[in-house]
Amino acid sequence: MRLSSLQTFITGTNQIVSLSGQVNTTQEQISRGTRILNPSDDPVASSQILKLNQENALREQYQDNITLLESRLELEEATLGAINNTLIRVRELVIQANNGGLTITDRQAIQAELEVRQDELADLMNTRDSSNEYLFAGFRGNTEPFVDNGIGNFSYTGDEGQRLLQVAASTFVPANDSGKTIFVDVESAEPTFRTQANPVNRANPAATISSGFVADQEAFNNIFPEDYIIEFQHPDDLALLGQPPGFNYNIIQKSDGRVVESNIAYQSGEPIEFNGMEFTISGSPSVGDSFIINSSDNQDILTTVSRVIEGMQNLTLSAEDEDAYQALMATTIENLDNAQTSVLETRAEIGARLNTLDSTRKLHEEVDVISVQLLSSLQDLDYAEAVSQLSFESFVLQAAQESYARIAGLSLFNSL
Repeated sequence: MRLSSLQTFITGTNQIVSLSGQVNTTQEQISRGTRILNPSDDPVASSQILKLNQENALREQYQDNITLLESRLELEEATLGAINNTLIRVRELVIQANNGGLTITDRQAIQAELEVRQDELADLMNTRDSSNEYLFAGFRGNTEPFVDNGIGNFSYTGDEGQRLLQVAASTFVPANDSGKTIFVDVESAEPTFRTQANPVNRANPAATISSGFVADQEAFNNIFPEDYIIEFQHPDDLALLGQPPGFNYNIIQKSDGRVVESNIAYQSGEPIEFNGMEFTISGSPSVGDSFIINSSDNQDILTTVSRVIEGMQNLTLSAEDEDAYQALMATTIENLDNAQTSVLETRAEIGARLNTLDSTRKLHEEVDVISVQLLSSLQDLDYAEAVSQLSFESFVLQAAQESYARIAGLSLFNSL
């Protein structure tokens, strides 16, 4: 069999290149500390490694979510704790105000602190988190949830949304609580009502309505759960009744549109009383402006404080007002107890969520340890074996190079 010089050179070169590639591969394995440089080196192990790495990345995201959730829930829990402490102080003040021996001056001093405590509660309910979002606004995190109309009648502008954050494959934990659920939908001791201005009112500046209070519970219970509308009429309507023209309003029964009382003369800030309810409207409404009185089984926390303040302002020491005053204080104390219950129940739920986060984090950490061990068994290099392999491959490469050099130097001219 004849072998050409070119074939000899090509065969020797290919062998050296192949052996050099093996040496380079082993060196790279040693430098990286892994036995799998390409998926083709071990397709089955490569598939398992890819899956484990994806799971590790997902768990890392879960751990980040847990850290974020813990921070937010701890802030919410601390805020609710502060709100509860303020409610305790408000309750103490109401009990103190219920003392029949107090003078008007004494009541005014208590009322002044109640107004400060109400502002404190509103500030706490409008707490922001580290992302500058409101804690208790539901999904509307950029909207201030509790807004004062200017005379202590707060409205809730958030929603009832509750965000969920995933902390495990099938575990979602609430990241917030709606202020409506905690602070607004609080069971009332007695049937009550809520007041609000119609959002389409045209007066500028807008007239406002107070939260009011139930001055005669029995009278109010007789019409509950009826709703009413206070609608302002044309000033000349009073002239038709033989009175000087001026602001006046009708009281309309909402269910059937029937006018209960018509063309009642209006004075800004003067108490309006009917069917056991008492409240005030302040400002200069335009003709057609209206205010809505909705009956309710619930009473929000800020309204509870507003009503006791309003009652202390409007109810005197007279025998006629004393029964209404005592009834208001008793109802307020019960409503404050219901408010504390709502806050404490939410704090308990937050505690349960924090426990869930703690146990979930520990589970992730345990799985991480197992995952590291599995990855190590699949991809880590046996250095002793690799170094021995490198020595052998280097020896073979060296022998091939020397053989090639000798074969390349052979020629018939050397035998002449």
